[in-house]
Amino acid sequence: MSYGSPSGPQQPPGGYGPPPGGYPGAQPSSAKPSNWLWAAIVSMASVVCCNALGLIFGIITLVFSLQVNNKWETGDVAGAQDAASKAKIFGIIGLVCVALGIVGWILSFVFNAYMFADVMNDPALQNY
Repeated sequence: MSYGSPSGPQQPPGGYGPPPGGYPGAQPSSAKPSNWLWAAIVSMASVVCCNALGLIFGIITLVFSLQVNNKWETGDVAGAQDAASKAKIFGIIGLVCVALGIVGWILSFVFNAYMFADVMNDPALQNY
């Protein structure tokens, strides 16, 4: 009687085979998709000077970018790619909101400077 390793193909415990997408932590064959975390950070940090829309879309982008990493690490390649595409869309929308907020801020500054200069040149105010 021999108690050595069994002959034939080895099956994982339970005999069900690997889970869909491979074992957790296994490296998939394709490259990891970009998670657009930088766009989430820029959009959320811009709430200080621009608008709240950047914050809203930044939080949404952050949620999907974290899903990219989690799904990739568990071997869910299709889910990671789907979350990456959603993070990209919301990240771009957030960055556009930030850009529009910056343009609006600059236009407001220019308009206020023009109005201040116009008021200071008013002859009726020269005596004050």
